Amino acid sequence: MGKWMGKPGTISIHRFRISDHGLVTAFVATLLLWGLHIVWLSRDTRPPVWDMALHQAYALNYTGDSAPESVKLWEKSGNYPPFVHLVIAAVFWIFHPGPHIAVMANIPATFILFWAVYLLARDFTGPPAGRWACLLLGLTPYAIWISRETILDYWLAAWYAAALAILRRTEDFESRAWTLLLGAVLALGLLTKWFFAGIILIPLVYACVNSRIWRYPSRCIHLLDALILAGVLAAPWYLPNLPRLLQYFGQNAGIGAREGEPPVFSFQSAIYYLRLLEGYQLFGFLFALLVLACIFCWKKKLIGDWKFLAVSIAGGWLVMTLLRTKDPRFTLPLLGPLAIIPAVWIQSWKRTALNNALKAAIIAVLCFQAYAANFGVPWLPERAVILRGYQGSLRWDWNLYLQNYFDILGKPKREDWKQDEILRRIALDSKQKSVEPSLALIPDLPWFNGSNFKLYAAMRGVALRVGHLQWAADGIDSFRGFNYVLMTERDQGMSWTTRNSLALNRIVVDHPGIFRLVELYPLPNGDCARLYSIQRAG
Repeated sequence: MGKWMGKPGTISIHRFRISDHGLVTAFVATLLLWGLHIVWLSRDTRPPVWDMALHQAYALNYTGDSAPESVKLWEKSGNYPPFVHLVIAAVFWIFHPGPHIAVMANIPATFILFWAVYLLARDFTGPPAGRWACLLLGLTPYAIWISRETILDYWLAAWYAAALAILRRTEDFESRAWTLLLGAVLALGLLTKWFFAGIILIPLVYACVNSRIWRYPSRCIHLLDALILAGVLAAPWYLPNLPRLLQYFGQNAGIGAREGEPPVFSFQSAIYYLRLLEGYQLFGFLFALLVLACIFCWKKKLIGDWKFLAVSIAGGWLVMTLLRTKDPRFTLPLLGPLAIIPAVWIQSWKRTALNNALKAAIIAVLCFQAYAANFGVPWLPERAVILRGYQGSLRWDWNLYLQNYFDILGKPKREDWKQDEILRRIALDSKQKSVEPSLALIPDLPWFNGSNFKLYAAMRGVALRVGHLQWAADGIDSFRGFNYVLMTERDQGMSWTTRNSLALNRIVVDHPGIFRLVELYPLPNGDCARLYSIQRAG
């Protein structure tokens, strides 16, 4: 990968250097992004959706008495590695548990991500490319959305960028200190999400082959030490969870088929993440900028070690494509390296009045696009579709822009989805009837689902057991083990988890002697939630 030379104004570590300008750039970028988030969060009152709520609930398992005594330490984060949950738990401990408090756990990830992207871009061309890469990444719509969500993939993006930056500083594993630091980052990536092993593998293999590491015994030893360090640090969670993980991965492989995702070895699968990159992560303008940058960077040979950057992007892309289950957040770690390409191209422009005006126009368009995606522009359509895309359970289009992501991520809203009110009523009613507060939830809506009910119950200290019902074949017995039922009248949520919701609703309303209406709750979407208690004979 070649030698990395220090620049003036740097902080020395051993005989390798880290630019203090990178630290300043990352700090300023983090400050600006989280300034935007503070404004956004102050205007939003909705509960976290699905996985975001799930990870916050897992975090509560590390803060006190939320987890049942039967749950072992390595099981407190479910089927997920515990790093992000521990960071959220630390935030809860410093401040207090709360959905909007939990997102503060992403602030360190934001700084690490910007810092690592700056280092990578500066290595390829120079400090201006580093600043432009941070700017373009900071104005990427999907990256902005996800940075304020408690989702594992955002921290994964930070560790991936950091691993790539440190990998270059190992000087083909010649430096023992940097290689051991790489091992520590590998462990943190593995303890964030299992995907990390797949996306970092190809850059590691490339570095070994490119440097012909087998010719240098000392370098082989350094790399082996790093891998052992990563394994030792990650093993305490992975080893006891291995049997459950194997079962989970098998089940997870079937989710893509249930969601209607294309078979792995098909044309639609091959272009899946390209379509998501354009339509849901970058949008049309930034995607066009990336395409042009790829052409000009290739023709003018603007990126010195372009093979390393290409492998770091294409390798992760290939691994994600080979999985049947697909989602835009799975390729979030690739957005940082991708931002480097247009950054290198833009910084190569000569300093002329026209080019300065073009740079200002690019920033203005991206700022406007970011504002529309986060706060909404009423006089613009919610979305502009260039071309209709693949249709599974969801339709993935080629979009010019979006002002929201499937009506989930977008502008803030002050809405009350009644979790607290419903929980208080169940707690009171179950105490009066001397029954267990156990709730069968039929719908699976973004802000009204089993995960955020579990989260709010844990935060409020309500010993509520919640289950999302998905099968109606057993009739009334489908509700066995529950004392309360919560249903909605219209929208039920994602089709692959609510295919039997209408049948379950029919069972409830057709048996008024068993299902006794407790209360009605109007919801912000215009629907009405019905809380029933289950009256059993004897």
